[in-house]
Amino acid sequence: MAVPITIPFKASLLNSDKCSSLELSCDCSSISFQDSSNYTTNDMDGHASSLFTSRTITITKPDGGVYVMATSDVASADKVILPHASSNNKFTYNFTDTDEDGLYQVRLCTYPNWDSTVTYIKNVKSIVLRSGKLYECVANSTNVDPATDTDSAFWAEYTDPGSCSDTRYCTTQTIVVTCISIDDCYRKAVAEAFCGMQKNPCKDMCDNKEFMKAMKMRVVMDGLEFAACGFDWENAQDHVDILKSLCCCK
Repeated sequence: MAVPITIPFKASLLNSDKCSSLELSCDCSSISFQDSSNYTTNDMDGHASSLFTSRTITITKPDGGVYVMATSDVASADKVILPHASSNNKFTYNFTDTDEDGLYQVRLCTYPNWDSTVTYIKNVKSIVLRSGKLYECVANSTNVDPATDTDSAFWAEYTDPGSCSDTRYCTTQTIVVTCISIDDCYRKAVAEAFCGMQKNPCKDMCDNKEFMKAMKMRVVMDGLEFAACGFDWENAQDHVDILKSLCCCK
């Protein structure tokens, strides 16, 4: 008889308050975050902490470029990281000279290795890592090696759905960065607006181009905050694009 699952495995990038762990450094030099997946507290068969020896963290930048942190078995990694059991599970991405303001998406994927002693149940929809490939359980089995199940009677090769979908094994968090150039642009706009008002307090603000630019930026920045708080990332991207355009206005 199968044992009921009360605490399923779940990949996580959340902190103890169940909020995103992604955090921007005070000096705008890096983004820090943590892998808080419940490796040691889940009660799913085949998901013991010791079976998770691989993981991949993909950071997608505003320009579409990616930076990959992964365990040593992933050949395309930009930075090699340790398995969860050998790590404090805290990570930092340092901005480069070519990085820009915008949305930074952090995606964690972590899969358990196949274990010959585990009875895999189709309804649990387990996905395992075996010989560098992912396999999804399609029929109940024990000691059926996915790598040798060539007719896919018990295991079907699985392809990660990518950033479009979070699963039990993959999770995504996003952070908005405006401190690389946009914040300085806004501070400059506010300072110039004040100088204009100081020189001629009675001048109609509609004729004060610096003031109008600063007000436009303030409205858009408020909208960006509202969009980010509502996890409306498409709308947030639109706001970032407008802010960059305003900064280019003369």
